[in-house]
Amino acid sequence: MAKKVVLCGLDCFLLPQKALYIPKHQLLVISDWHLGKLMHFRKEGIFVPAPAVSEELSRLDLLLAELAVEQVLFLGDLFHSKLNSEWEEFCQYTHSKPHIQFTLTNGNHDILSDAHWGRSALRIVDHVLLEEGLLFSHEPLAGLDNHIINVVGHIHPGCQVFLSGRQTFRLPCFHFENRVLTLPAFGKYTGLHILRKTPQNRVYAIVDQSVMELP
Repeated sequence: MAKKVVLCGLDCFLLPQKALYIPKHQLLVISDWHLGKLMHFRKEGIFVPAPAVSEELSRLDLLLAELAVEQVLFLGDLFHSKLNSEWEEFCQYTHSKPHIQFTLTNGNHDILSDAHWGRSALRIVDHVLLEEGLLFSHEPLAGLDNHIINVVGHIHPGCQVFLSGRQTFRLPCFHFENRVLTLPAFGKYTGLHILRKTPQNRVYAIVDQSVMELP
């Protein structure tokens, strides 16, 4: 079950699929997918499961089938460094959906050449600003007006949940503090940067198929 939050007057939904959905703009926001990461590791001689970008793309397909989406915004680190065959599959995927605008805010791993970006259906920008005051970028931006809420990725936020019997679970989460909402990494093989719950922040943990705010 998604968690509804209101940001800059907009109804926004934190999805258990590790994405953000804004119905008014028919906008789906995904951060830090890191497509091609397993292929990159295998080329470096690190044993990891055989990559299957089709499985990753099917995760996005399920969201597009479930939600009314006209725009998909990737908040950086879409691909993991070097060009590989998975890039071709991704390009074919974006071109197969001409009714959707795909946009990427540049991240530190998005180092492909302009020529390669040009072969995709992606619009490449530094940031995206909605008229209501939501500003999307890969990392937090400095010097913003007080009415702005910055939606970012980059750090792959996670939290620890402590249960009875000394059980501890590390879970991906959405993190909100100082008018910055940090999205969890959409990628399956990205790891977690654990953030502590404090009185100053709000943490929304992804538990199975639900998003729950930590007390």
